[in-house]
Amino acid sequence: MIIKPVSKKSLFEEVSEQIIKLIQDGTFELGEKLPGENSLSESFNVSRNSIRESLKALQLTGILTSRPGRGTYVSEHALRNIHNMELMSIIENESTLIELMEARLIIEPDLAYLAAQRATDEDVQMLEDVIHKGKKALAEKKYSFDIGMEFHMLILEISRNRILGDFMKSITDHLIAQRGKLMLEHLSEYILEVEMDEHKKMLEFIKNGDGEMAKEYMHKHIANSMQIIIEKQKKNK
Repeated sequence: MIIKPVSKKSLFEEVSEQIIKLIQDGTFELGEKLPGENSLSESFNVSRNSIRESLKALQLTGILTSRPGRGTYVSEHALRNIHNMELMSIIENESTLIELMEARLIIEPDLAYLAAQRATDEDVQMLEDVIHKGKKALAEKKYSFDIGMEFHMLILEISRNRILGDFMKSITDHLIAQRGKLMLEHLSEYILEVEMDEHKKMLEFIKNGDGEMAKEYMHKHIANSMQIIIEKQKKNK
């Protein structure tokens, strides 16, 4: 295995990028256990803190997965999630990311409204299960963007609007990639906890049949993510 020592500049990004490349070229295979932090620290010539930060970010994006007491492994869905992130880079380079978020901002709040009007007890239970799954994964450091998107995809189904639902499903890879890229570049468990709380509030509105408040919170939820993207693009100019 050949790993290049990284420079002191952008250690977090460089380590993450090299690990991704090692997965893509098959050096680290799907389901394989990664070397320990000490070994990786020596190979990359960086501190254990830098390795830990990179591994944590890649776990959040679903590229790696942590197994308590056993170590860190390459996710079975690592290549798919890497592909989604590369797709997001293409979208960003073509300056269409903001347009994608605008589409979400226009469509998803109304889908939340419809979901509040049409949700059955079984639908509410499924949403509660997804929120519980997300909070448990976050507490156990196993959260990935796929889990966060499950809540949104369930709302699409509960809205019972096939036209809008099918359209949103057609851009699912873009949505998942957008979330993954945000997590990798804006790693913050606080932000994820806020997101979970917003999901919980939307659930209560849906459970109570309050479409207007579900719509309002969904709008706020997406607008917050959109603002992060806008600020990031301004910094990169």
